[in-house]
Amino acid sequence: MGKYEACCAEMFLREDNPRRPGRAGTWIFGQEFKGQKYLEEAPNMVEILTITGNYMMMNGFPEGFQSRAYNMGDHKGGPFPKYNMGCDKTMIFCGTGMDDMRDLGAEVEFHLGEGESEEIFRFSEPRSVLIPKGVRYGPIYVTKFRRDLFVINVYTVNSKAEAKIENAWDFVGDNAKIQEVIGDDMEAYRSFYGSDPVAPMEKAIGEGM
Repeated sequence: MGKYEACCAEMFLREDNPRRPGRAGTWIFGQEFKGQKYLEEAPNMVEILTITGNYMMMNGFPEGFQSRAYNMGDHKGGPFPKYNMGCDKTMIFCGTGMDDMRDLGAEVEFHLGEGESEEIFRFSEPRSVLIPKGVRYGPIYVTKFRRDLFVINVYTVNSKAEAKIENAWDFVGDNAKIQEVIGDDMEAYRSFYGSDPVAPMEKAIGEGM
């Protein structure tokens, strides 16, 4: 092997089955799961998401729906706001239109912080959002979609284990915001999040999330 041969690394493709409405798969440079091959010398973990329609992230479950946790193999996850307790993170939003590079292709509402310190950013042009270590982020709503866009996540560590991600399990979703994304048919929401490998919240808590 040449001195720099390992620097050209294969990325891990995380695909939802079935695919989530509004999002294609995610390319990951770094370690998503324990035992996964990755470039250990790299200083960052990078995720590249392609948004293909109205979409939402870390939005919680609506009141009246059973909260569920996703079994992600060696860790638990779910559609809840997050805390990265082991690193900073930058989320980059950029469009794909070549005629107007300042057009994001959709509108984004991004929540950072909580309580009196919460900031809500709204933008329809490319933006980067720095998420300091230990600060809650989410929900994120993508609406008024017109064109595919990319979300690029850059962590200051190179594995999910080192990022020490914690979920705000008690966060209750905003029905009005959720319906703004998926429409009035709340059954679509059940389909949206009910198809991934999941475990009822009570079971996940019992196993120690």
